[in-house]
Amino acid sequence: MAREIQVRSSSDGSHYILFGLDESELSSFAIQLYITHYGPRAVDFLQALSLSYMSFMGGNLYIHNSDDVPRGNFFGEQKDMKIGVVANEQPSVTRILDSIGIHTDGTWEVESVVIPASLNYPSGMSSIIPKGYFKRREGVLYSEFLRNQKTSGSTVKAIEALTGEALRGKSAYVILKHNGTEQTEVQIWEIDINMSKSR
Repeated sequence: MAREIQVRSSSDGSHYILFGLDESELSSFAIQLYITHYGPRAVDFLQALSLSYMSFMGGNLYIHNSDDVPRGNFFGEQKDMKIGVVANEQPSVTRILDSIGIHTDGTWEVESVVIPASLNYPSGMSSIIPKGYFKRREGVLYSEFLRNQKTSGSTVKAIEALTGEALRGKSAYVILKHNGTEQTEVQIWEIDINMSKSR
């Protein structure tokens, strides 16, 4: 009569329990698990129910998209809202990033602008646009792009956002960030990225 219970962990971080019982044997048992989780949280269960979209994590029930919870609040923690935008109009042509217009009722900053490496720019290009550089014109947040923070090398230097060379490339990845502490509903209707042909 073989009885074996093993608790195993795999290299990808998953945990499982193996039971080895005889085929003709019935058994009842109870399992208590005490798990301490460090780092990113793992959601136990997600389900779309008739009431709303719900999840369980750490024994707690969370109702998503509820009007009773501040915007940007995930599992009891207030988070910043981020949106990634790819600019690649005519991807075979190198262009200079001139300005950005965000049609929104909120406040945003550009957390990062990343232009992939090329033959002329082996380290690629990187930049930011802090919230204070945006001006509201006719309901649109508008700012010129700052300069390449990797002008003098492969590491980002803050001063080069003002003194570096113009941002240029065939494509750019722009990440917009809305501060989560504002906790209000924010809408974006359109994002304009103005570019000119590189000479």
